[in-house]
Amino acid sequence: MTRSVLLLVAAWCGVTGLWLVISPAGFHAGIPGVSETGPLNIHFFRDVGLAFVVSALALGAGAVSGEWRLALAGAGFPLLHGALHLVESLHHGPHGGAGELVATGLPGLIALAAVVRMRGTTREGTA
Repeated sequence: MTRSVLLLVAAWCGVTGLWLVISPAGFHAGIPGVSETGPLNIHFFRDVGLAFVVSALALGAGAVSGEWRLALAGAGFPLLHGALHLVESLHHGPHGGAGELVATGLPGLIALAAVVRMRGTTREGTA
């Protein structure tokens, strides 16, 4: 079950990342609140997309191999991305409403919970 959860978060990160890389304008126009953050910056969107793709690969590899440290590395970007959105929404309000906080915060938290569970199921947290 834990590995399946990590694979689902990896898939979410991968789809999001590929969307950002392949169609930054589509992402900018298609996600509520994103266009309110400023004009489209294709290079920036693709940079963020690649971070999502790398996270997806690390989460997926960690899930398949059972290596919690690799999965934790993959969870790093989604966790920090969600934290950034939370902090910014406390100062300026969420651009995309409550959905923004769910979409940006939940994947990282779910991945972290799965990694903690995975770590707990290995002998004394070691592989």
